[in-house]
Amino acid sequence: MGITNIEHKTFEEMELPGVIYKYRDWNDVFHKRIITEREVFMAAPNSFEDPVDCKLPIEYSGLSKKEIREVCLYNSKLYYPERTRKQHREYAENWRTESPFGNINLTKRFQEQMLEKYNSQIGVLSLTANVKNLKMWEKYSNNHKGFAVGFNPIVMFQYLGGGGPVTYYDTLPIVRPAPIHSYDEQRDYQIFSKLSKWSFEEEYRTHIFRSDELTKESRTIQLPPEAFTEIVIGADMPNDQVEELLSSIPPELMHITIKQANKNKMS
Repeated sequence: MGITNIEHKTFEEMELPGVIYKYRDWNDVFHKRIITEREVFMAAPNSFEDPVDCKLPIEYSGLSKKEIREVCLYNSKLYYPERTRKQHREYAENWRTESPFGNINLTKRFQEQMLEKYNSQIGVLSLTANVKNLKMWEKYSNNHKGFAVGFNPIVMFQYLGGGGPVTYYDTLPIVRPAPIHSYDEQRDYQIFSKLSKWSFEEEYRTHIFRSDELTKESRTIQLPPEAFTEIVIGADMPNDQVEELLSSIPPELMHITIKQANKNKMS
C-alpha cells in the first residue's frame, strides 16, 4: 500500500463510543490490579501476539532521488543547525547521489535497530468498543470466566495523552521517513494500523511514549477514578470469584455500574 493521509481529529470529532473496555481474567493477579489499584499496563510491542503489530519499519526503498534529497536536507537542518544554507544543500545533494538507502542489508540493520529502540520507548494499551463480542470473551477473558472493565474514553485518553480507533488493512501501509511522513504520522501508522484478520477486536488504543527507555514501573499507570464507568462480570465467572471481585472494589470506584454478561445477547 502506498502513502495515505492521516487525519488528526479532536476527541469530540472522533465520535468516540461512550465506553471502551478492557477484557481481563480474575485468575491473573496482575489483571486484578486494574480494579484494586486502578492500574493499567502499557505493553511493549514485542509482547504482542501479532508479529507485525506496531512494527512497521520506516521504509527507504523506492524513494525517488528528489525524496532522498528532501529527507537528507531535513536531517541536515535537524541534526546540524549550525550549518549554512549552502552546506545543507551540498550535504543533501551529495547524499542524493551517494545515498546508502539502496543498500538493502544496511537499511535492514538500521530498521531493526530503530524498531528495537522504538519498542523500548513506547507502551500501548489495547481496548475495545464491544463488550458483547463472543470471540473476545473467549480469547481474552478466560472463556467467559473473567470480567471486563469499562472506561470513559475521553477521560482516559486525555489523561494518558491520546488515543483512538485502530484502522484495519488488507495490506499494511508503507511508512516513509520524515519529512515525507512527520514523526507524528509515523507513530500513528505504527500504533493504529493492523491487518484485517484482527478486525473482530474492534480495537481502540492509547499509548505513552518516552525519549528514554520505559521500565516496568513506568509502564504501569494508575488511572483517575473518574476514568472508570463499569465492570461487566463474565457469563461463566464462578460465584466465589464474583464475590471476591465485588469485595475488592475500592471506595473511590463505588460509583461504577456492575453488569452481568449474557452469551445470548452476544455475537
